[in-house]
Amino acid sequence: LASLSELQVGHFPSLQELNAAKNCIDLLHIPSFLFKLHVLDLRANRITKINKEDLDNLRDANTSSLSLILSHNSINSIDPGAFRFVTLQLLHLRGCFSHEDIMKASLNAISGLRVQKLLIGQYRNSPTNVHFKENLLEGLCGLEVEELTITGLYIRSTNTFFECMENITSLRFIHTNLYQFSHESIASNMQKFELKNSAIVKTPFYIISELKHLKELRVTNNKRLTNIDYSLQTLDKLEFLDLSNNNIMMRSCCDESIPGKSLKHLNFSYNSYIGLRSFFLNMPHLLSLDLSHSKVDSVGQFPIFMTLYNLTYLDLSYTSCHFVIHCSFCGLFNLVELRVPHTTFAPDILASVFQNLSSLRLLDMESCGLESLPNEMFGHLKRLQVLNLSKNKLMELPASVLLSLFALQHLNIRSNNIQGLSNDTIQVLSKSLEKVDLSDNPYDCSCTQEQFLTWVRELSIKNPNFSNHLECKTPEHLQGSLLRDVNLKCSWTLIYITMLLSVVIVVLLLLVYHFYLKNSFLYLCFCHRGYKKSATEKTYDAFVIHSSLDEEWVREELLPELEGGDPSFQLCVHYRNFEAGKLILENIFYNGICCSRNALVLLSPNFMESKWCSFEFRLALFWRFLEDECGIILILLEPIREDQLKHMYVLKKYLSSKTYLKWDKNDKEKEVFWKRLRKALTQSRKVDVPL
Repeated sequence: LASLSELQVGHFPSLQELNAAKNCIDLLHIPSFLFKLHVLDLRANRITKINKEDLDNLRDANTSSLSLILSHNSINSIDPGAFRFVTLQLLHLRGCFSHEDIMKASLNAISGLRVQKLLIGQYRNSPTNVHFKENLLEGLCGLEVEELTITGLYIRSTNTFFECMENITSLRFIHTNLYQFSHESIASNMQKFELKNSAIVKTPFYIISELKHLKELRVTNNKRLTNIDYSLQTLDKLEFLDLSNNNIMMRSCCDESIPGKSLKHLNFSYNSYIGLRSFFLNMPHLLSLDLSHSKVDSVGQFPIFMTLYNLTYLDLSYTSCHFVIHCSFCGLFNLVELRVPHTTFAPDILASVFQNLSSLRLLDMESCGLESLPNEMFGHLKRLQVLNLSKNKLMELPASVLLSLFALQHLNIRSNNIQGLSNDTIQVLSKSLEKVDLSDNPYDCSCTQEQFLTWVRELSIKNPNFSNHLECKTPEHLQGSLLRDVNLKCSWTLIYITMLLSVVIVVLLLLVYHFYLKNSFLYLCFCHRGYKKSATEKTYDAFVIHSSLDEEWVREELLPELEGGDPSFQLCVHYRNFEAGKLILENIFYNGICCSRNALVLLSPNFMESKWCSFEFRLALFWRFLEDECGIILILLEPIREDQLKHMYVLKKYLSSKTYLKWDKNDKEKEVFWKRLRKALTQSRKVDVPL
């Protein structure tokens, strides 16, 4: 194509974009039937000169929406005034000038042009380099341009760089070897500034800080940039700050260097280290925060987001954060999207860590090492629509976890350890979900998963792509088969009979074990020790089970009161009554429990921490079960925390069904305590009498 006039497109009135690149066009003459275009691409043609008369028909035309792309044309000259009174949306002159002198003359020649966006410079693989020289951009003084992009220039320090840029609202430096700015003053209305892929070592904040009207700042992909050593607090209108893909190490973000009064978007992703120290107290309007792929601290250890009430987007992907406090996301009441792939959570906070995120729509927890999901984990996420739990270690997906997710539409649980789904879970997934990804799990294709396999086959009929990566792991003869192709013939009558027989066998084994253990144990006690079931042969009224750390109470309170009172009771305590040289186990059982009518258990936090106390208590319970005569009296010396009781389930269950004594230092309460304890020791030894 040698000329645009050769095109027969006048009968396409709605035509908006014309790509005539890589042709033989040598004149920039645009026919009137192309005036309504939005994009005219003439790159890589043969335009070497732009004549004034070629653009005469554009001067009175309405071409304010036209983007004219002339890149990769070897332009040697432009007639002065050729673009005068021409209005364009964009003029693309990248890769058009082989020398800085030609660029300077051409920019002067296009004086009078009104353009929204102007792109000048070279491509990275260009065979020629254009070096910045003094007054290279002086031609901008004769243009009405709002957004300027400079690419591929070799720029050195200069005092004239920002001349003629007073009216530019957006300035971008892309792929330049710029490594420093000169200290020059700028009188500018600039609202956007971008510095990308440069050789800069320090952010030119001493210049940027003078851009009082700046709203958007992007300093990205500068691999030599390692620190921010200048404050931007003067930029009180800044709303968007992108410092991603550098090598920044910031030890204290973001109190002194980053302005927060008007900031709405902050991006620190793909940096070396971001230390969060100031709790974002000065960023009340922040809407989005991206810290992904950067090493960060404090997150998950402290309620760092407490004041970010308006935040709607938070990305902590690949930050290796470890969340240990329930209030990790406190304050984020309006958060809509939360991404935390490749972070970890302490198991004890999972039930409550998301409880205040009631506005959340998307939660991404890929590769978080999850092994199980508490029933309450998503209980407050009523508006959640997208949930990603892929690449974890889940072995099941309980229906109870999903019941509160009324708005859920997309669920991803691929690459876990799930062998199948329960019937209840299937019913939940079948209600409202638009997309479910169950791929790459080690599925069990036995009869126990028959209903799950049936469900997969039914969904595969509606959507064949649904089951492409659902394969059997077990049994071995079906390994590698697609779930949708498995057709089992299960005899549930035989299965039920087998299960019933298994239960009967287990019960019989337990009975045999019980009687064998009881008779064997009684044989040891009665035959080996010559024991006779007679109350007169009991040496002690009670064997005291206590922690050595509570020994002071035993010496000063318990023994004087019971052994020195009337009536007197004989107690067995390990530090006084155990025989030297014997095994500890033999002393506990034969000299302590077997020779005592009761076991006196002194409960305290010290007791809960002692393995010997736990053992002695269990042994006393076992002996009471066998002999039916050993009473157990519980005394609560000090309050015990709930988390301590969780580790001793037997004691917790026993406490919930038995009455226990509680020690109190108050004199009146002491009198009642000793009276009740004496009564318990004198009661029948066959059962525990309510105290």
